[in-house]
Amino acid sequence: MRAAQAVAAVLSCLPFPVDVQVVDLLERGSPLYRLFYRSGYLCLARNSPRILDRLYGATDLLPPPLSGLISRFDRLFFRKYLRALSPFPPDLVLCTHFLPLEILAPLRRLENLASPLWALVTDLHPHGIWLWEGVDRYFVADAASAGLVRKRLEGIPSCPYGIPVHPDFLKFPDRKVLLDALGLPDRKTVLLLSGGEGIGNLSSVLESFSGFPGELTLIAIAGRNTRLLEECRRWARTHENRWLTVRTLGFVENMAEWMAVSDVVVTKPGGITLFEALALGKPLVLLPARGGQEEINRRWAVAAGAAVNCPEPRLAGSLLRGLFSDSGGLAGMGAASERAGRPEAAGLISREIVETLFPDNVSERRIS
Repeated sequence: MRAAQAVAAVLSCLPFPVDVQVVDLLERGSPLYRLFYRSGYLCLARNSPRILDRLYGATDLLPPPLSGLISRFDRLFFRKYLRALSPFPPDLVLCTHFLPLEILAPLRRLENLASPLWALVTDLHPHGIWLWEGVDRYFVADAASAGLVRKRLEGIPSCPYGIPVHPDFLKFPDRKVLLDALGLPDRKTVLLLSGGEGIGNLSSVLESFSGFPGELTLIAIAGRNTRLLEECRRWARTHENRWLTVRTLGFVENMAEWMAVSDVVVTKPGGITLFEALALGKPLVLLPARGGQEEINRRWAVAAGAAVNCPEPRLAGSLLRGLFSDSGGLAGMGAASERAGRPEAAGLISREIVETLFPDNVSERRIS
């Protein structure tokens, strides 16, 4: 959703009459499918990431008959949405998740979907579940990913534009002004993230900062996980003092502001969060991956020099002690982060959209 919202935000600023509809397809499916799809993934990500790793590897190269079977099964639960879409097809569909590709790509290949179908891969590796005959164009993170798409789907254009971030992550307000607005002191600040769904042991990350030397601010964002948020709040109540400020939050809409005031971001290596931090030039401490795609993201960011690996949540505090004691190393990570970021991605993708929809600057169209 954040990738789709990033492109939508840029499109809204362009001088073209574009009606953008950002659709969470999972919300348009049957309630039973939605329950098992979301809860099944969250259960594995929180409790059995190794099973996710194995599933990731096993499904990267599925035989076409099995892929087709998966697609037909999925479409059963989205019949109502497909019936509503059919009489009024949009002028273009941009998919930022593989689920709508599973459902729409076979229809596009069989010419049962008139809309051009584009895919925006939101991880470093274009896993096989993203790759479908019937997709007209792919947008991927880098040249290596583009080469893999072209190898597996011969003849389909693949553009290495990066993973788009919202325009809010491209602003650089005065840090002191922003600290005052957020009610934070002007001192070393560390942002602790667990993804939108609050996956991971954030309370253990907080515990690793017990007895941290010097003044420090910790911002712990637990996402939609209310139990995790309460654990973080309990830790803050017992550990906050004159040298340690702790701010605990649930799901936030102003992530760009919290990230902008932070000196370092501690997070699991999700693709969107990774590129948001890179857009702001932030050094990263990467927690254990939750699934194979995040492991690839982690290795890429560490190799780029923008991140260090934190193999266990309980080691985060000691890693930060070392980073803060080596200001030159931390500055080098920030510079590497800026070099690796692709802040122009949303703009490049938006330009492709308007050039396709308005080749001659003509009639008003609709985009979904």
